[in-house]
Amino acid sequence: MDITREMDITPEQFFNEIERTVMDDAARATGTRPTRRKLNGLKYRKLSRQGGKGGTEITVKILKYRYPEVYEVRFTYSTGTNTVRYHVVPRGEGGLTLTYSEKFVDPNPRSGLFADWWLKHYEKKAARRANRTLDAIERDAKRGGGAHGSNPLLDAIENED
Repeated sequence: MDITREMDITPEQFFNEIERTVMDDAARATGTRPTRRKLNGLKYRKLSRQGGKGGTEITVKILKYRYPEVYEVRFTYSTGTNTVRYHVVPRGEGGLTLTYSEKFVDPNPRSGLFADWWLKHYEKKAARRANRTLDAIERDAKRGGGAHGSNPLLDAIENED
């Protein structure tokens, strides 16, 4: 699933929001806050908020981090692997064009009509979640830092198992 969208913030503002969220998540999981230079290739484990007592383990691997252009991350859990990519291209003064991509790989692929229905249902739900996330990132970036909300995408992916 791909979403392309124009945003009225700079690539730096966008990536500052992404970076803050990622660093906060990594710090909660590991007890150590990574630097920007350590984000590319960073891997850590955390527990989801769902999945029974104590949650389900999720492995997070940042596949590519190139400020302020590309952020690609893979979330691996027992029910599959979700890869999310943000690619930003500057647009005029103070704007950007974002391409958001998300791909879920089920370790036990379905087949037939149910598989088609499930994929459409998943992509529709993922698109709504991605658009909420992008709205939140843009809103928080325009506020200029400080008190931010959570990242709906990370929260939703964390709770998907």
